[in-house]
Amino acid sequence: MAPTKKYKFHTMFIKGDNIEDNKKLELVEKILINEEDRGQYILHNYFINNKSNAIHKPFSYFDLYQKYFSRFKGRDINLLEIGVQNGGSTRMWEYYFKKINPDYKIKIFGVDIDPKCKQLDIENENIKIFIGSQSDRIFLRKLKSEIPKIDILIDDGGHHMQDQIITFEEMYESIKDDGIYWCEDVGTSYSKGYYAAGYKNPNSYIEYCKNLIDYINAYNASADDTLEVSDFTNTAYGIYFHENVVVIEKKLRNNLINTIANDAAIGDNYFL
Repeated sequence: MAPTKKYKFHTMFIKGDNIEDNKKLELVEKILINEEDRGQYILHNYFINNKSNAIHKPFSYFDLYQKYFSRFKGRDINLLEIGVQNGGSTRMWEYYFKKINPDYKIKIFGVDIDPKCKQLDIENENIKIFIGSQSDRIFLRKLKSEIPKIDILIDDGGHHMQDQIITFEEMYESIKDDGIYWCEDVGTSYSKGYYAAGYKNPNSYIEYCKNLIDYINAYNASADDTLEVSDFTNTAYGIYFHENVVVIEKKLRNNLINTIANDAAIGDNYFL
């Protein structure tokens, strides 16, 4: 039976090629890689073999990346990563999407508050970095005017409730109609060390996202309910909650569903 006790987070720091680090890498590999399917784990293998700028990610993210991002194979990609930090994951995205889309254009946009991150601009023509705060609505609106529509947005920024909520409110419309809005490290919603966070705190990002479930279902609400159909109702295909991650997939609602019928019963012997 799985353990039920709460656990403390523990980060493995692996810097170079020495005996201790190699032992740690062997453990990471056992956690991440199923030997029978090793060839399909592009991101997993990149992470394990990374010798460049550090990448700091929970192990559980990599299967989710594979699950949601692999469908973007065979197309041009515009990706926006909020929270560049060392630049390791930014390079990882470029590698991954170039690997699965060798004949297509890949453009990675990044946002960070640290001016040093602009160095990535100089090093790679496929990467463009913007310096600013994700909680600054004016900055985000200017950003939207300077970049194309985004296939994938990854919010790995400050992890504060205000950061995550403002970024969603400002940037969701910039996602393409079949794109993905991905916010990670949402476990901070349960940490009282973050302002407006804590279990069931109505101001946390997790509780904010739970309310979005109602908007997805707004067409089903009774006429006298206060729940109104919104732009989110008409553009969100689904919202998915994983440990530490919230994923929103976009897809325009078919207007024929509302104007002609909501469902159908096809075949003989149907009893009301």
